[in-house]
Amino acid sequence: MTRRPPRTHRWPLVGVAVLLASLAASALAQTGPDCRLDSPAAVTLERYRPDSAPTAGAWTLRVRSTRGCVARLQIEGLSEPGRLMLAGPAATGDRLALSISGQPSGTEPVAAAPVDAASITVGPQQDQTLRLWLRPEPGQWLAAGNWQHTVLARLIDAQGRTLDTREVRISAQVDATVRAQFSDTAGGSQLARLDFGLLQQGARRSTTLDVQANTPHSVVLESTQRGHLTNARAPQSPAIAWTLRINGQTVGLATAARLPFATGGRQRHVLEAEIGSVERVLAGEYRDELQITITAQ
Repeated sequence: MTRRPPRTHRWPLVGVAVLLASLAASALAQTGPDCRLDSPAAVTLERYRPDSAPTAGAWTLRVRSTRGCVARLQIEGLSEPGRLMLAGPAATGDRLALSISGQPSGTEPVAAAPVDAASITVGPQQDQTLRLWLRPEPGQWLAAGNWQHTVLARLIDAQGRTLDTREVRISAQVDATVRAQFSDTAGGSQLARLDFGLLQQGARRSTTLDVQANTPHSVVLESTQRGHLTNARAPQSPAIAWTLRINGQTVGLATAARLPFATGGRQRHVLEAEIGSVERVLAGEYRDELQITITAQ
């Protein structure tokens, strides 16, 4: 009789090895760091106008934990503590400056990495919310369009090991804005009055209009009486013609005159009015109004 050698069954050992490895990995997962960082992928601020007071926008971060954790939060991508710079729509090198702080008022500037922005202590089955406030600095006459920059929020442990990260795009829309005022009066004004006193042919008066714009714009000038001064008491009587010059160039007033400006920036315009012939006109007060409309393109 032929005896067959006993069979050796090895597959259960493989199964045991896999099971042991799985148990070891599970034990490691149970004892490892337990901090999770939540944040929106993008934070968009309210529309920004250079001539208005800016509004602060909130960036909300939340740290969650199942078993509890102690960690530190760092913000990478700040230009300096409490300051963030957004790149613009054109490759000009200009930057829109934002403050980043722990309070809506702008106090408590947020530290820039590698300095900690906040310390985190979260109990089991709890979470901790942090709110950072972003506000454009006022009076930045930068090009209209979308400005943005990406920062990185990093959660680290006491040994400096990364526990979690979130990349966040910060953006702000700068509105096309034009501001104009006459600089002859104290503090500037939207109204200028040219008083000639006793009218004489060739008499001149001038005023200065300052324009600030962050976009191409147009200036439209329209005379109510089409370039004539009319008698306030007898408007149907003969009128007195007058001439308008802007920066030394004569502008016709028979119809509305439109002057385009292809770029923004700060510009100063000298407006000069000159009286024409005053012969054979009635005595009295003569008037005209020049309306100036500046429109952003």
